Amino acid sequence: MYVPPVPGSKIIIVGGGAFGLSTAYALSSKADKHYDIWVFDRQSIPAPDAASTDINKIVRMDYADEPLYMHLMIETYSIWREWNEERAAEGESPVYHETGVLMMGENGSFTEFELKSMQCIREAGYGHAIEELPTPASIADRFPIFKDAVANGFNVAYLNKLGGWCNSTEAIKHCYRKCVANGVHFVLGEKAGTMTEFVYKDKDQEVAGIRTKDGETHLCDLVVLATGAWTPGLVDMQDKLIATAQTVVQFQLPAPLLERYGTEPGVWSGNLSSTGYYGFAPNSDGIIKIGHHSRGYLNLRDSDKISVPRTQVSNPKDTIPIMALRQFRAFLNRFFPFSSTLDIVYARTCWYCDSADGHFLVTPHPQLKNLIIASGDSGHGMK
Repeated sequence: MYVPPVPGSKIIIVGGGAFGLSTAYALSSKADKHYDIWVFDRQSIPAPDAASTDINKIVRMDYADEPLYMHLMIETYSIWREWNEERAAEGESPVYHETGVLMMGENGSFTEFELKSMQCIREAGYGHAIEELPTPASIADRFPIFKDAVANGFNVAYLNKLGGWCNSTEAIKHCYRKCVANGVHFVLGEKAGTMTEFVYKDKDQEVAGIRTKDGETHLCDLVVLATGAWTPGLVDMQDKLIATAQTVVQFQLPAPLLERYGTEPGVWSGNLSSTGYYGFAPNSDGIIKIGHHSRGYLNLRDSDKISVPRTQVSNPKDTIPIMALRQFRAFLNRFFPFSSTLDIVYARTCWYCDSADGHFLVTPHPQLKNLIIASGDSGHGMK
């Protein structure tokens, strides 16, 4: 059975993204434990190619028949609002925007995902957050920007008013500052912050620390590997995790479309479990982001055929595969025909660390002692 680290333990967390920073903040908030916490990252925070570095991420409690994540999200809403209050006191913009999540079905029917989501939300006592829009007119009248989508078959929906989106880059910055205030130590940069290998005790199965690219050895009592999509390339995960590239595009809306779109709903999905497409209302710069959740693309390493991220940090001219671009355009021609005359102003792959079953993988490594894996975001970890 897992035993938490004893008070006073030195804990190294590799990775300064959503999982790494939240772990650092949670551990450093246990003042009575007096943990000595160190976070290593190969880049400054927020890391430019981390999945958590983005203009927005969905904040939702709609999880079909996975109530564990729904209840985790219910617990989290108060924390998001608390962070907004903290930022308001500092004169900064909010990180969480409760502007609703519109879940759209197709051809007059919801899938099991939407039906079970509504059922679980109501059973949890949050039915007041659900507003069903059962007819084409009810959707188009409430949200005129979706008039074309409705006409093309996305004609039944529900709005979850308890949800929306977060400015994920700003949320990472906010969490980072909270960690610093709690006394967490950070070692950042391509040489000093980049882990190259584990350091072992006499037996190779017992981790004693890490070695970084500058040749330094850093000993500790426990290592937490929170390296997102880079995790399978750093340690044998026995096929439980795989790095996948998911695609996103952004459009700059002209003024007439901005006025027509507005700010609500903050998030939409177009028959998500079937098409995989979702998107966001314009941000303060007039940018809308649209993403595609799918099995994704792989980048196989020559030496062992493990998929590892290829990002715009090392390949700045990369965008998205041409097949993904064609699929975006085909979907948007049905859903948002106005986008056919707009140029894509930015596109990238967002690297998920997918687990075999879509659940987070937060666990001691089964073979390496003193190593905790905190990964398996599976595309829904930021919120």
